[in-house]
Amino acid sequence: MMKISVVIPVYNIEDYLSECLDSIVNQSLEDIEIICVNDGSTDGSLDILKEYESKDSRVKIISQENKGIGNARNTALEYAKGEYVYFIDGDDTLELDALERLYDLNIEKNADFIIFKISNFNGETGERINDEYYTMPYLKDRVGEDAFNYDDVRDMALDLCVCSPGNIFKREFIEEIRFPEGLLFEDNVFFTHAIFKADRILFYDEFLYNRRQRPDSTSTHLTVKSLDTIEITNLLLDLCSQFNHPKHKGALYYRIFHNIYNIFKQADPSQKEEFFERIKYEYLKNKDKWESDDFFANNLKDEYRHMFNCAIKSKNATRFEKCVDSFNKESKLQKVRNKIYEII
Repeated sequence: MMKISVVIPVYNIEDYLSECLDSIVNQSLEDIEIICVNDGSTDGSLDILKEYESKDSRVKIISQENKGIGNARNTALEYAKGEYVYFIDGDDTLELDALERLYDLNIEKNADFIIFKISNFNGETGERINDEYYTMPYLKDRVGEDAFNYDDVRDMALDLCVCSPGNIFKREFIEEIRFPEGLLFEDNVFFTHAIFKADRILFYDEFLYNRRQRPDSTSTHLTVKSLDTIEITNLLLDLCSQFNHPKHKGALYYRIFHNIYNIFKQADPSQKEEFFERIKYEYLKNKDKWESDDFFANNLKDEYRHMFNCAIKSKNATRFEKCVDSFNKESKLQKVRNKIYEII
């Protein structure tokens, strides 16, 4: 069995792909396979992949119609034969000794998966960007170099950095874990499932992955696809039920209502009607499921219940916004009344 399967989804990244591939084919650990899923690229990405395939027998190309990064990664997992699996995005790079260091650490500590630090840089200027979300100093303070599991970090489990290229997984550990397909933020479900399931996780306090921040990235633009977070969070609610971790439901409903309304408020006025229609559709689709959940029925904040009701009852974006904001205005008025009563 080879040591590591490296998975690279590829979609229209001809400007960055060679740099990524160079960082993988030149790894100090040579016993790897490199599975490149050409996800319907229409630029020169496939030609670049074929060039590398002709020079390095470890490079394998799978071509398919465009189905998104979640599907591309799942496709690669069906072919992966390595003892461990590493996912990298095709516009980023990995330190040249990263896989060797991670493999050796895995062998020494027998981890289900390892989390390590990510270095972000501006794709236009090359400037490094400091971001504690990707370095997780709070996780280092909690666990140090010791193996841990969900019970050791339950209070921060849903606040850890979610970025698949910042992890390496034992392949047999993720045999039953897959990425949701056709949705943005697919990493959240895969990573949370792994956190809930794992017996032994390690935090490696080293920068091994270089993440390019691009102005044209899907993660930097606010579009109606940003509302995929509703369905993603629904899947996280399912995991909480599956693993009996109901304590996270409050934070997840916060994402479904509070965060979603913030996205709606920030949307361009020309897009608000489209955003509202998607929100209403998702809320109505999940109405029965949420209302049958004990937390939703008995512990949901009044503010979130109001947002939910406003969405399903309003006829358009304008009425939805006025309805939600009426609760906020009333809350402010009530706070003023309470202060007056305290003075009296």
